[in-house]
Amino acid sequence: MTTRDLKARVLEAAHGAPSATRGTSRVQAWLVLPSSVIVAASLFFALGGVQNGQGRPMWFYLASSLGWGAVAALSTWGALGRGASATWRTRSILVAVAIGTPAVLFAMMFAFATADPELTQVHPERLGLKCLGLTVAAATFPLLSLLAVRRGSDPVHPAATGAALGAACGASAGVMVEMWCPVSELRHVAFGHIAPIVLLALVGAALGSRVLGMRARGRR
Repeated sequence: MTTRDLKARVLEAAHGAPSATRGTSRVQAWLVLPSSVIVAASLFFALGGVQNGQGRPMWFYLASSLGWGAVAALSTWGALGRGASATWRTRSILVAVAIGTPAVLFAMMFAFATADPELTQVHPERLGLKCLGLTVAAATFPLLSLLAVRRGSDPVHPAATGAALGAACGASAGVMVEMWCPVSELRHVAFGHIAPIVLLALVGAALGSRVLGMRARGRR
């Protein structure tokens, strides 16, 4: 397919597909954010809250929590933001968010463990099943909500958009899990904290290709 043919199909799809008004989209976006925070906070406090994460130095607790928060905010901006002229982010940016988010987070945790090896001695036997499940549980609601809000809106790269959304939701949920979890052993971090972000990115890509793709009316 030539570039001209692709452009024609995109324009046809954009013309034929119904789109939500700016006001409606803004209200829906605002509803997703507080609802997601409530879900994550409910899980956090129901499972012991800050007390469950005790055992690590305070500097690490603050640095890791703030670091996860910064990466999550950046990945969310990369996944949800729009480029020039109100168009979707480019495929390269979305792929960078999907791949870079878990990579940067693991690199950060690896740097902390290298700086203070004693961090890895707190419950090193715990593989991370609880953290994996908690991350997925907290990220499922915002991911499905954002996919629903943006349903049928991406005519160019819906899978990449879905992957970026999955990684962003996983990283955001991971902030809460990092504050809750007392373990910093690298195998635990890789399996319990980073793997669910990769999993959510893959799920987001699969759902995004089906849900976010823009189609002209009358086509199936």
